[in-house]
This record gives sequence, structure tokens and C-alpha cells, in this order.
Amino acid sequence: MEGLLLGLGFIGVAVAILTPFVKSATGLTLISLALYFNFVGLETWLPVILFTAGLLLIILEVFIPEFGLLGITGIVLLLMGLYMTIGDLSQTVRDLSLSVVITAGVVLYLVRNGYSLTNVNKLVLNNDLQKKETQTPEERRVVESGMEGTASTPLRPSGKVTFGEDDLLYDVLSIDGHISKGTIVIVDKVKGTKITVRKK
Repeated sequence: MEGLLLGLGFIGVAVAILTPFVKSATGLTLISLALYFNFVGLETWLPVILFTAGLLLIILEVFIPEFGLLGITGIVLLLMGLYMTIGDLSQTVRDLSLSVVITAGVVLYLVRNGYSLTNVNKLVLNNDLQKKETQTPEERRVVESGMEGTASTPLRPSGKVTFGEDDLLYDVLSIDGHISKGTIVIVDKVKGTKITVRKK
């Protein structure tokens, strides 16, 4: 039961990041985690503070994946919060493992249905990008497989790419997972308006 509640909390975070349903997903997360800690029982607020700090750092890692240290620190704090709550290492690992498996399944389902980190990318686009994002049919160049471009934003896995001297930004989807800003990419496939790229 505890693992399921914890899993629902993590699912809420994933849905909030990957889909437009931010408010509903955030509500699911808060309710599920509140029920989890209430069900397990608390003697102090320290475990909740550690768990919350860890979860926030992990979420921040999604926004700034190059740093790495944020995610590692977040995982450590989250584990400490859970262990201090439960007091049993094996149950902590069991609950967390169940939650991760359930959440991974939901994330995979969402990605296969076209959801991505587009919402995140909109929040973290650099202000120094003064290039045009609205492209008329006359302005767009023909993008074909094999073309090289440069990532103008981090691809997580969606983001913006420019091709050649063209200053227009094109929405693309990385098939290599996260790609840092400034990386040279190659167009893997073009299907309608959907452009998938990979690292060179």
C-alpha cells in the first residue's frame, strides 16, 4: 500500500512535467505523498523535509541535466527521508523500487503517445535566443534526412535546432535522449512536420 501511494506521488510529478495537466498532476502528487507519510506515521518533520528537498533537486535536474550533482544529491536526500520515515532499509528499497517501476511504465506510455519535455523546454529557453520561431511555408527550408544542424536549446528530448546559416528555429525530437545546447546533430528522419535528430 505504501509503495503504491509513493508511486502515485512520483507519477504525478512525471505527468506534471510531461503533459499540460500540471495542476491536476501536482494535486495528485501532494495528496498521494500526504497519505503516504500519514499512513507510515511520522515522529518529526525532518524526513518530510529531506524527502521534499530530494524530490525538488531531482526535478531541477530535469531542467539542468548537465550538472548531475543535483540529481545525485536529490536521490540521497530522498532515500534518507524515506529511510527515516520507515526505519527499515529493505522496505525503503522495496517501496522505492515499486514506485520507480510504476512511474517508468507511465512515462514510457506517455512518451509513446507523443508527450515529451516540451513544457520544460518552454520554461528554460534562453532569453538570448532572438531568432524567429514562427516560420511561414515560404521561409522554411526543406529539411531532409542527413542534414546537419546545431542545437540552439538543450534537447530533452525535444527542443530547437538551426540548420546552416538559416536563423529560423525548428522543433525537433532527439532519439539519443538529452543533447546539450550547441551540439552538432544530424537529421535522422522527417515525417510531415516531425523532425527527429541524433548526435553527430
